[in-house]
Amino acid sequence: MGSAARTTCPAPRPVIVGTGIAGLWTAWRLASEGVPSVVVTKGSLTESASAWAQGGIAAALGPGDSPGRHAADTLAAADGLADPEAVRILTQEGPARVLDLLDLGATFDRNPDGRLGLALEAAHSRPRILHAGGDRTGAAVIGCLARWVGAHPAVEIMEQTEVSRLMVASGRVTGVHLLSGDGARLSLPASAVVLATGGIGQLFAVTTNPPVATADGWSLAHGAGAQLRDIEFLQFHPTALKLRGVNPAPLISEAVRGAGAVLVDRAGRRFALALDPRGELAPRDVVARAVAAADAGGGAWLDARRVDAMSQRFPGITAMLLRCGLDPARDLLPVAPAMHYAMGGIVTDLQGRTDVPGLWAVGEAARTGAHGANRLASNSLLEGLVFADRAGRSLARLLGGRVDRIGASPCPGVPDHASDAGCEGIRQEMRAVMTANVGVERTEVSLTEAEAALQRLARATPPDAWRTRNQIGVAGLIAAAARRRRESRGGHWRTDFPRRVLREVI
Repeated sequence: MGSAARTTCPAPRPVIVGTGIAGLWTAWRLASEGVPSVVVTKGSLTESASAWAQGGIAAALGPGDSPGRHAADTLAAADGLADPEAVRILTQEGPARVLDLLDLGATFDRNPDGRLGLALEAAHSRPRILHAGGDRTGAAVIGCLARWVGAHPAVEIMEQTEVSRLMVASGRVTGVHLLSGDGARLSLPASAVVLATGGIGQLFAVTTNPPVATADGWSLAHGAGAQLRDIEFLQFHPTALKLRGVNPAPLISEAVRGAGAVLVDRAGRRFALALDPRGELAPRDVVARAVAAADAGGGAWLDARRVDAMSQRFPGITAMLLRCGLDPARDLLPVAPAMHYAMGGIVTDLQGRTDVPGLWAVGEAARTGAHGANRLASNSLLEGLVFADRAGRSLARLLGGRVDRIGASPCPGVPDHASDAGCEGIRQEMRAVMTANVGVERTEVSLTEAEAALQRLARATPPDAWRTRNQIGVAGLIAAAARRRRESRGGHWRTDFPRRVLREVI
């Protein structure tokens, strides 16, 4: 992953796949450096997990705080597997990226004195979480970036367009094969492809992720020969609203616990304190295991009745709960863990480059090393900003502005015979297998059963149902990685190997 030689002749535009915070910020940074790009999304410009984020952006901007303190909290949550240099970059460069957002017109909640409001969330030692609209931070930030990117003449946007596979020549990624919403098959050359495809939540039966989070980036990268790492480390959000048959599951932000809500079992006992003296504000993996155990033992509820001004502080969550027939000022809220975030992913260096020339990755799809085994709350949007900014700057230096506007052209590509539409039963079974056997707690037996079931499902999937096959393939990679790691650490909990080992597990 050493530095590449500077391009000496015009090259095709870089292609960015995905429109969460990392993809949009990459496009913004490239445009601000004079480099045109193409942004491809299989949904709409504002459809992403980032836009769903209720929580905020963590940044050391308050009195008594510092990037060093933020870094220490991040390393502690990561359970020994974070890259200290990646964490340093995340926390040192984060405040400047937040100021960039403000310059672009993003608005964050402020105190009565006009200063930025900073909230406390689990495992943070200082209040440092910025919110917008109380619990609508993601939508506010994505809305701001989408307006900017959507109006910029240097950015071409291709909505309702899927990347079916990467173009690879002589070991280098040279573009993308596309399938447009009207069924047209296209090829689009690229000087670089940046995967900003987000998460993998839809591989599980219950997730907080939007329907577009189907592990596309991991599958594309793996197919091109790029390395995936730490994919067994999956974060299950402790407080998804438990509603039978509802997926994605509505999320009750960690900030509600930071504001004073507590977790109780059917006897009214605050069960999280039994696992960690920090209780509801312990790291997410700890709280998720506590909630899972309580749920299995008769139920888990979030008691937000003591939260002051709940409807004003969390208007989106309050409205969602009322639609579900729950009043947070009166009712206990039934909760259970749901697949939320992937700490690992496509291995990159600190500029976003993968080990395959021409291929880059940013955001949740990437494994930068900043999260280790467990992501600290509200570091995800920050990582998307910081490392997308570094990737955009690095790509701009590489290309030197010498970019041609080469368009897509028809090609045979990957056919779409609608076979995936007939595979919903197979995908449902895959999701059930992953939730039951590769969920909050895992064992050798459960993981072996998962691998066998996924192999059976792969055999039952028609060859041309490529979306389904890609999802099952990634699910199998996750199960295999989880079985290889015979220890418990962060978001990977083996009940048959409950201790952490002191050596790296490959």
